[in-house]
Amino acid sequence: MKKYPPYVNAYGRIPEIFKEIKRASVPAKFTYDFLHTSLGLKSSSYRAMIPLLKRLGFLDAANVPTQFYKDYRDDSLSATILGQRIRDAYSDLFAANEFAHKLSKKELTSKLKTVLGASDDDPNLPSVVGTFLELVKLADFDAKDGKKSIRTSEDEKKVEEKKTFRSETALGISYTINLNLPATTEIEVFNAIFKSLREHILSHDDE
Repeated sequence: MKKYPPYVNAYGRIPEIFKEIKRASVPAKFTYDFLHTSLGLKSSSYRAMIPLLKRLGFLDAANVPTQFYKDYRDDSLSATILGQRIRDAYSDLFAANEFAHKLSKKELTSKLKTVLGASDDDPNLPSVVGTFLELVKLADFDAKDGKKSIRTSEDEKKVEEKKTFRSETALGISYTINLNLPATTEIEVFNAIFKSLREHILSHDDE
């Protein structure tokens, strides 16, 4: 049996599901009732979106939204998050062509046939191609290609904790120097004392 990458037959509805994920609050579980009631997606064709979201890593095995799901709702992260999840879910395709997201429909179909060992009349191939192309339209792959990284909410929290720690542990140190000068009228003695003071003690304050 062929190991197909994620796909749905009603791939034309993919943009709508991701649009609604951003709009609605994060559910405790992503259920059919949530699809119908909260997202307003009543067509039975949307049911296949739940397995798709699982394979993309947006839901766990119990249909609970993951951190990827939550981060996707941030407009500044959504396209890059999806791009990363596509690379992972279609890893075999990207192993065959690292720029698979830039392939035309014809090129993509040919490459998937090779990767899957599929025939020209494979009934699932058009849906695999259509699903991939619809997902790619919503994704940004530049962060991966440009060696950029996404800072998750957990990363932000750790950075903030480090900043707070540094501010709380910063010390301000001052000191007073008392000199007991010798009873002498020789100016050279005083010059030598102050020269030594400047070279060995006061100069360190400027470093």
